[in-house]
Amino acid sequence: MAGRRAFGHRRRSQGASVERVVWARHAPWPVAAIVGAVATAAAGWLICAALCLIGWFSDINESLSGPIRLATSLYLLANGAKVSLGGVAVSIAPLLLTFGIMACGIGLTRVALRHGFAAKPIGATKQTAGVAGVVAGTYALVTAGVAGTTQLGSAVGALIGGLVVGAVTAVWATAPLFGWTMPWPGATPLWVRALPRAVGAGLGVLAAGGALVVGIALVSSHQRVADLQAGLQPGGLGTAMVAVGQALWAPTLVIWGIAWVLGAGFALGTGTVVSPVAVHLGMLPSIPVLGAVPDVGAPSKAMIAWFVVPVVAGVAAAWVALRAQATQDHLAVQPPNVVMGTLAGGAAGILTGGVATVLAVVSRGDIGQVRLTGLGPMLGAFALLAPAMLGIAGALTGLVVAWLRGRRFYATHVATDQFVDNDPTFRIPKPPPPQEGPT
Repeated sequence: MAGRRAFGHRRRSQGASVERVVWARHAPWPVAAIVGAVATAAAGWLICAALCLIGWFSDINESLSGPIRLATSLYLLANGAKVSLGGVAVSIAPLLLTFGIMACGIGLTRVALRHGFAAKPIGATKQTAGVAGVVAGTYALVTAGVAGTTQLGSAVGALIGGLVVGAVTAVWATAPLFGWTMPWPGATPLWVRALPRAVGAGLGVLAAGGALVVGIALVSSHQRVADLQAGLQPGGLGTAMVAVGQALWAPTLVIWGIAWVLGAGFALGTGTVVSPVAVHLGMLPSIPVLGAVPDVGAPSKAMIAWFVVPVVAGVAAAWVALRAQATQDHLAVQPPNVVMGTLAGGAAGILTGGVATVLAVVSRGDIGQVRLTGLGPMLGAFALLAPAMLGIAGALTGLVVAWLRGRRFYATHVATDQFVDNDPTFRIPKPPPPQEGPT
């Protein structure tokens, strides 16, 4: 009892801390939304400036305009614009920096919106979408304006990328703050409502597999990576800056690792491919992390064992959807449907593969304009293999799980004539015994 009271007290304390959110209207909510978007853009640029100024402090005799221009280019690149770095056109987004900007933006936008309403909004879909739209649109216009005025990047690319980054940031900031939830129709099956969680589970498995592949490649090729690092002769602080700079593209490398475990592979320039079944390369830039790329030729046949990663991802996605479907079957006191289970598992796997394909598109880009173009996952093969492999694995999981649950349902409820949900007034009767005819 003491433990329960302590636990209950802890829960009440947490709830009280959530309710202490202060709402104080100091300006109309559109003004607050615009301030949040501008603050997000400013914070993003300051993060880039901080990274660039670290290198400038090693030689403060150099002009400060160089780090400022580099910070602006890095900010635009993180928002999906093509920029020029050292005279080379680059369009591969540093996704870790993008995620960092979004994380800061979520917090800043929430703080700004709390001063745009006198009390917590009711969380209606129309209001939430309106506020998020103002935040996203303002952020996109600010980013495009930076690209247009500085002429350091593509204004169109900055507008499109800024709209995507701003929309994701705005939704994550406003939906929990307003208490908005997806307005599912009442007849929507539980497994459909669980699809966002199912996709998250599948993507988590894929990301873990991709990260593991990249980590193993870096460890096994550490000497080649170290030689490339030494060839740059960056010095002590330069070595740290090179490492930090490459870390900004770590999520991109993980997505490329996902393409590898799927068998689709990725390209490192025109006419190249890196996959578990073949490696064809050309001349590569002296970027240390690229030293982890395997040697040219046919890899070991044991590499196909990595195909288990997308299979497990499909199983994980299907399992989350099937648990929700099992809950609905239990509440309705009906046996699991094999067809519905197969459909739920397959849909979860296919949707996860589709979202992974979108991430593959985001991770692609160029370094230069001639040879090192189209770097990233092979989209044609990725778009085919990801939904197919995860969908088949999910459908088979749904079929097997539904069949096993159906056998258990009939064994426990029908054959043993047990009460359902401990309700003595509701019993699934046994079939009547056959009656003997007249002799």
